[in-house]
Amino acid sequence: MMKHYSVLAKETINKLRIKSDGVYVDCTLGLGGHTKLLAAKASNGKVISFDQDSIAMKKAKENLKEFSNITFINDNFSNLSKRIKELGIEKIDGIIYDLGTSYYQLTDEKRGFSYHGESKLDMRMNIDQEFTAINVINDYSEEELARVMFEYGDEPKSRRIAKAIVDYRERREILLNKELNDIIKSVKGFVKGKHPSKNIFQAIRIEVNNEIEVIKESLEQAINLLKKNGVIAVITFHSLEDKTVKDIFWNKKEDVEITTMGNNHKYKTSKVIYPSKEEIAINKASRSGKLRTLVKLID
Repeated sequence: MMKHYSVLAKETINKLRIKSDGVYVDCTLGLGGHTKLLAAKASNGKVISFDQDSIAMKKAKENLKEFSNITFINDNFSNLSKRIKELGIEKIDGIIYDLGTSYYQLTDEKRGFSYHGESKLDMRMNIDQEFTAINVINDYSEEELARVMFEYGDEPKSRRIAKAIVDYRERREILLNKELNDIIKSVKGFVKGKHPSKNIFQAIRIEVNNEIEVIKESLEQAINLLKKNGVIAVITFHSLEDKTVKDIFWNKKEDVEITTMGNNHKYKTSKVIYPSKEEIAINKASRSGKLRTLVKLID
């Protein structure tokens, strides 16, 4: 099994400027890579880690059993504010979002995220959710399918693929990734240097988990929870996620406090940070990663 790496881990932790007694949140626990770094540096503080995937949380708890300063919350990070305040915490010093699909989710065939091999379509981040990729592929209209693939996967042949899916499912229900792969290949053929299904599977995964809306909801809550000088660090892996984060951060950057001495910006952003050549050499999956940060300047 390949070793799991937390993308841009060093850069993210550096940007958070962690205080030993601070309060930090990891909104995307996964296997616990970023949480481990937070817990080690905030040794006299608190780390609250979210994941809606109960299987991931079980694995992470085992990986992090040496730490006593972590609180685990099995919930979607769209419920961030509610769950943090239930702990009696009003403000936090920093927060991390790693928006990439978890390594173990991609490699566990039972989860149905991958376009490799042969597995049942699923793609749920939360295994207790009833709605799956099978519902999207078999129940959405041709127009809805085209929209999902174009909007979330930037697929220029979305209409032709949607029609091919609808034509195929008139004969039988589409249950396996291989079936969907074959349909996509029948329209797109082979794309040099890239699996033809990659962006389609991404689009379906985003739709299944309502990812873009959830990111928007959670980031607005995170911004309101920040202490003065608090930092939000977000790692994205595709253009739609990145644009969503960039737009929210940019709007906050334009937020000013008007005083008799002039206008003071309430937030600041920093330049996008990309993985180093060294990191990419070790972990090719990091190639598309981008780190954006937002710092709160004024309470």
